[in-house]
Amino acid sequence: MSYHPFTIQVQDDNGEWSDLWKLHARQVNKAGGGQSYTAGADQYRATLTFEVQYFKALEAMRYSPQLYRVIYQDHTFKLVDYDDFMEGHKVVKLVGEAYG
Repeated sequence: MSYHPFTIQVQDDNGEWSDLWKLHARQVNKAGGGQSYTAGADQYRATLTFEVQYFKALEAMRYSPQLYRVIYQDHTFKLVDYDDFMEGHKVVKLVGEAYG
């Protein structure tokens, strides 16, 4: 099994981002994608799922994922979903959408 390193960042009250955790995903998988037309430019938006081992501190993201983002392979993904399947506390799937 290969592991995929990535960083979780958190946004503070001043809008500044800082590294929170350096993690390894068990799997990274494309969850979707599509094109959008914004400000006169045609852009592709990738959505990836990062599957990670559960740990208690991850629960901070559960109801406010917008305060977190993922840095993976020099790309930034805003966190849009957190899934602890059936609250089993084994594996958490974090869904990130690429932006700017």
